[in-house]
Amino acid sequence: MGGNIFKDLAEPIALENIEPTLKAYKTRLAEIFPMKAISFQFFELVGSGGKKEISGDLDIAIDWTLIVRHFTKTEIEKWGVDYDKWEKRYTKISKRARTATDRMCKMRALLEEIKEIMFQAGIKVGGKSTAGNIFTCFPQFDEMGITNKHVQIDWMVGDAVWLRWAYYSHGEPNLKGLHRTQFIVAAFSEMNKTFNHFEGVKEKGSSEWTITSPSEAVECLSKLYGPLSIEQTYTFKDLHSWLSKSASKQTYNAVIERYLGILKLAKAEVPSEIRLELTI
Repeated sequence: MGGNIFKDLAEPIALENIEPTLKAYKTRLAEIFPMKAISFQFFELVGSGGKKEISGDLDIAIDWTLIVRHFTKTEIEKWGVDYDKWEKRYTKISKRARTATDRMCKMRALLEEIKEIMFQAGIKVGGKSTAGNIFTCFPQFDEMGITNKHVQIDWMVGDAVWLRWAYYSHGEPNLKGLHRTQFIVAAFSEMNKTFNHFEGVKEKGSSEWTITSPSEAVECLSKLYGPLSIEQTYTFKDLHSWLSKSASKQTYNAVIERYLGILKLAKAEVPSEIRLELTI
């Protein structure tokens, strides 16, 4: 989900190599952060990783409470982070924040500190950390051990239930997970709402995440456009069918226009269902 950050090093990973690679990854993290070793056992693969024979990268989700429940000196230092250094970073981030909540600012500061420790320990890191991301590059392993290949592994930190839904990928043929999720993003955006993969949904310009569960998100979309079930949100095909049948032609076109803009920025292919309509 972080894009191809390590273009000159990371390569796609075969399905059979995902399990040994993640096992080695979690073992290495436990060595670097021994007081948080148990937390890494709760990493779970989200997105399209493991659903196809070849995955471009690996997205691993973890509930934010397993990173830190309370931003106390004791909990911060379990990560080997200097509390005063973290607090100084948090203060700087907080002063620049416009709509981020206080917890988001604190979490971003902590993840940036964790990222620095990982780098010092020899794990390749990159990209810009947020309140929910760390982007890393790690050697690939197979059943015999380490290989000469690497793979991008991205942390997704947030509410575990929300993350599973926000990053869900059915593995639709010729489509990526982003095709489904960004369709949801476009639908909310057209109604002046911001969808966030880690936090939930809020009114644009607000700092309050008023929708923080998949059921609430589905209920909101149902009110905005027409009846929608949670099962219909798992694939682009079902979401597109729902919107085309439930919304007015004007509203449908407005959402699709936003969606096409998102796909263009992501340099992603336009789904055949929409390409067909554009030629009619």
